[in-house]
Formats: sequence, structure tokens, C-alpha cells
Amino acid sequence: MSETTNTELAIEAAKQEKLISFKAFKFRQRTTLGPELVMFHAPVGDLLKFATVNELTPHSRGPQRQYKEARVVAIKKFLDADQRNTIPTALILAFSTGAATFQEGEPGVVTIDWSNGSVATIVDGQHRIFGMNAFDPSTEIPVIGLLDADEEECAFQFLVINNKSSKVPATHVKALLARMQSTRLHFRLRGAKLAFDVGGIKDVDLVNSDPDSPFHECIDWSTTPEPKRLVQATAVELSLAYLSGLQVPEFEDRDVRRSVFLTIWKAVKEKWPALWEKDSRLVSKVGIFCLTRFVADLISQWADNDVLDIEITDLGEIQRQTEKILSYMDGRFWTTPWAERASGGFDTNQGRDRVLKALTQLYRNGRRDSDWYNDIDIIDPVSGS
Repeated sequence: MSETTNTELAIEAAKQEKLISFKAFKFRQRTTLGPELVMFHAPVGDLLKFATVNELTPHSRGPQRQYKEARVVAIKKFLDADQRNTIPTALILAFSTGAATFQEGEPGVVTIDWSNGSVATIVDGQHRIFGMNAFDPSTEIPVIGLLDADEEECAFQFLVINNKSSKVPATHVKALLARMQSTRLHFRLRGAKLAFDVGGIKDVDLVNSDPDSPFHECIDWSTTPEPKRLVQATAVELSLAYLSGLQVPEFEDRDVRRSVFLTIWKAVKEKWPALWEKDSRLVSKVGIFCLTRFVADLISQWADNDVLDIEITDLGEIQRQTEKILSYMDGRFWTTPWAERASGGFDTNQGRDRVLKALTQLYRNGRRDSDWYNDIDIIDPVSGS
């Protein structure tokens, strides 16, 4: 009996159970340390019987980005547009341990046991497979499969593939790295020349995950429930970087400067709880960075004053001083329309300087018991009153 007949019999026999088989080739690209790879082609409808998208969500740490219907529709339209249109790019699958077995032959056969449901993660190509399935489930697609791949391998392949060509959004990368921080993933990525500020990502993750943080579960990235996503991660990163650059010796310690930042914003949240909502100017990137900078500048100046004798690492003192500063600042500053005269709005160096100048004047007005909007150039006096 020929090898081809044996292959066809093996495939036919597999169909009798919750098994599915495809003609395939197996190889290792590297040494025994690298994953075994299988190459085959299959109808997308068959692949979707056992392959799933493991998204990065508030409750999981899968690598994939959020499903976008528009991309799926665009792929279907591409295939509908012309009979010659094809998508030759391979789908990348990662098979869980023992889910896929390979039988040697010419060609060989890869058999997938999906009796327990989904046994393969789509590492790359989720929109391709769904778009092709919407076009016609019998459409064939080339597949590269990683055998016995764990979640670290999935995340590594996802980040390498998607950051060497079309980049993954920074917020998604940071959320994935934060969720995978207990693994050696960041060491592998460094070796692959993909540099990420793992320490900075850890800071934002702690700001987001600490139940005592005023920003608990409200950082805008994939692991936060969507309705709670109020604050951009870059707002926290920029604020912590500013504290680091103040040349206050105590702020060289990441834990100290993060604790100071959180203490400042605990006082802010207590002062203006009604402004802790989506699209609030207070918790915008500009609002968080500029108010952090304004308060931190004042407190660090006071700490240098021997007469005031302020201990910069005393969090109780930081909170009291922040509350004192905020007591002179009117919350209507954050709700009254701002005049955006600067090119590019306020999220520029020039725009942030204008906001800092406005905060300084707001504070002075409060201390002098003047109208809060006096001499604030980004506020129209008519709107302020």
C-alpha cells in the first residue's frame, strides 16, 4: 500500500472521532530548545472547530488584541472583490501540550484531538481567519503550528511578530507585559531587541492593581474592564518620570516616588470626587501630569526650606500639604471650557506650560481670596463667572 494511501486512511479514520487530521510537515527551526513546528493547510471552518482567540482581558492574559468587526468585514470584501484575490500569509497557531500529534510519512499527518474543546490558540491572524470564514468556511489557509506551546511562548511569538512589522498599540503591549511579569518573557524580548521599560510598566500595573490606589482598576488598557478605563497609562508614566527628574534624593527609589504620587492623588480624589469620571479634564493626561507637577514642585520647594521642616517621605505630611494646596483651588477650573489657542491643544509642551501657569494663578487667586478665574488666560472670564 502506498504512503499516500496510508495518509488518506489515517485522515479518514480520524474523522470518526473528535479528531481532525491534515497532511503536514514537521521540523525544528532551532535546536531542541526551540518549539517543534508543523506546516499544513486547512479550511478555515475546520480550524475554527478547535482553535480559539485568547484575548488579553481583565480576567485572562492571552496575547491577542480585541476583535474588530471592521477588519473582518474588510477581509471578506477583499475576497469578494475579485476571484484572483488571495491571502497567502500563514495563520500562526499554538497547540496546548499533547493536543496535536504528528505521524511521520511522505507527507506526514498532524492529528488534533479536540474532544475537550478548543486546544489551539490563534497567535497571529485572528481577523484573517474570521474574515475568510465569513467569505467561505471552505477557504484554505496556510498554517504554522507550534507544538506543546505554553502561554509564555504564545505571548513571545505574538509580540515579536506584531512589533517587528505592524506594531501592537503601546497600551496593549504594556498590559500584556504587566500580566506576564511573573514569567521570563521580558528577558526573551530583550534578547529579541524588543526593549520595553519593564520597571515603568510594573509601576503602572501597581498603580492600577493596588486596592488602596486612587487609580485602582481605572487605567486604560486591555486588562481593565472597559467602563472603568478613565486614565491613560502615559499620564502615570509621565508623572512618575517628572518626580524622578526633580533631583530629590528620596525620589530615586521607585517605591517612594510611586507612593508620593498616589498620596497626592488620593487627596485630589477626596477633594473632587465628582470629577472622577470618564472624559473629565481632571483625570485626563494633561490634568494628571500638570497637577502632579504643580503640587510636587511646591512640596519639594517647601521640603528644601529648613523653617518649614517637611519630611518628603512622610506620606501623612505629603497628604496634609496636598490638601492645603488644593484648599485654595476652585474645582470649577476643571469643568469650565478652556480656550485652546495653542497649536495641537494642551497635550504639547506649550499647552502643558499654559496649564501649569493657569494652575499657579488659580492657587494665587485662592490665597488672595480673588475670583478664581482672574488672570487665567485659558479661561474666559465670562465662562468663569
